[in-house]
Amino acid sequence: MEEAEQVLYRGKVKDEEGRFEEALELYQQGLEKLLEKLKQPMSESTRLKKREIIATYMTRAEALKRKKNKATVPHVQEIRIQNDESGWTYSRLFEKPLHDSPSHIRIQDPYLHARHQLANLVSVCEVFASRASVSHIRVITRQAPQGDQRGQQQKCMSDLGNSLAARNITFVTNYSETLHDREIRFKNENNVVWVAILGRGLDMFKKVNSWFSLGATDYSYRLCHEVTVTLTRG
Repeated sequence: MEEAEQVLYRGKVKDEEGRFEEALELYQQGLEKLLEKLKQPMSESTRLKKREIIATYMTRAEALKRKKNKATVPHVQEIRIQNDESGWTYSRLFEKPLHDSPSHIRIQDPYLHARHQLANLVSVCEVFASRASVSHIRVITRQAPQGDQRGQQQKCMSDLGNSLAARNITFVTNYSETLHDREIRFKNENNVVWVAILGRGLDMFKKVNSWFSLGATDYSYRLCHEVTVTLTRG
């Protein structure tokens, strides 16, 4: 097998493995070498065979180019949730970012102090932990004021981290006293990044009337605050 064909074959292997960027690069290299080879003297049967090889791999390379260009076009979706609207859950809200099988998730919310705010954090981490692709979750928030809330926050982060570790998910907490923005960033192994900009952070659900009523554990029954969530894929 000639050098050009060896390069094209390596590209085909990467293609079959789903490593499309590497495959495209190898296809382009192999095609350039093969086109240069065509300038040399050879029999018509050999020339015809090489042109068939070029046509086959060029078609696949063009398909990968289109796929790459489509993937790099930012996708933006704005979700407007009305006051007292119900039927929403974190699973529904983040359906598109989770569809891309993220491995790393970063949650930024300055207000994870009160009991219900910490319960929201646990709830969204339950959704993320249910996805086999997730291996790292990082939380960035402000440290709770001194007193009961700080102790409650520390215990939540510790217990949540231990329970996630039992599922082989790394959990890291960072504190920033200047944090303001509320967002969740999703990144997969192919470096596809989704950013969810959260108008109210995780605190989009209203309190239930009783912990023994519908909505206590299934958030789809809860009424929502008015909020806008923007999802961007880049």
